[in-house]
Amino acid sequence: MRLGLFPGQGIPAKAAFEALPASDPLIQTAGEVLGYDLRQKVGIASRRAKATLPTSLAQPAIFTAGVIAWRAAQSNGQTFDWLAGHSLGEYTALVAGDAMSFEEGLLAVAARGEAMNDASRVTPGGMVAILGLSFDTAQEIADRAGLVLANDNAPGQVVLSGAEDSLADAAGLVRSEGGRAVLLEVSGPFHTPALEPAVPALTEVLESIEIRTPRIPVISNVTARPHNDPGEIRSLLVEQMLSRVRFRESLVWLWQQGAREYLDLGPGLVAAGLAKRTFNELETHAEDGGRDSTVLDETNKEAASA
Repeated sequence: MRLGLFPGQGIPAKAAFEALPASDPLIQTAGEVLGYDLRQKVGIASRRAKATLPTSLAQPAIFTAGVIAWRAAQSNGQTFDWLAGHSLGEYTALVAGDAMSFEEGLLAVAARGEAMNDASRVTPGGMVAILGLSFDTAQEIADRAGLVLANDNAPGQVVLSGAEDSLADAAGLVRSEGGRAVLLEVSGPFHTPALEPAVPALTEVLESIEIRTPRIPVISNVTARPHNDPGEIRSLLVEQMLSRVRFRESLVWLWQQGAREYLDLGPGLVAAGLAKRTFNELETHAEDGGRDSTVLDETNKEAASA
């Protein structure tokens, strides 16, 4: 079974720009929906060395690039049994699965990016990636530092979110445990209750657009299971903004359903890297006849609401 993957916000500006070909008709459509030249704005931002895009621009840019890649894959006759996206990528997956149109999905994503950016001004903060430690150890560090475990990405890779002072404390704790901490270039403490001020704006736009049951199953970041009816999709998309991204758990569930092949529809190959890491560890433990507590045990826990 084949899985189509879509990344979240953490894509460099240059990679996003290169995935927005000027000749693609969706670029013009995006400009009509947004009221500005998306490609031009991303191009300007990409001229800075190692530049990342601001939240309000990154989300519509990466979403549009993902839909362009999806349509190209369809034109090439590629087919998929499942779709999954990391955070922002869930919206791209829903458009690919025909749960919403590109235009209305772009409206939702643009409103989401603006609302998240505005909420971060009310409650500043950031995010730090924790590499090389178990889920349980990362959770203990989050609790000690007063942070939220916001992204469960892959075995040995999670992201903590919260106040900047607490992020520095967590980085010290990570080093003492033998792990590595990498501060992320994001504008706020995403996937925590600090994003609550963004809820009304996102709720309003989601209520205004047509959402259908996906034609290809799309995995929810909140439940790590396929989306069902449109009302549930609306409520889970709002909850997703405030709660843990359960991407590793989603990949584990998909592997258990028989998914073995995957294609990162980009931009970038971040989502494929997470899938490769998760699937490889699952394969290793399957071959050993064992059961990996890090990879599998969390799958059976209830969805986090932090």
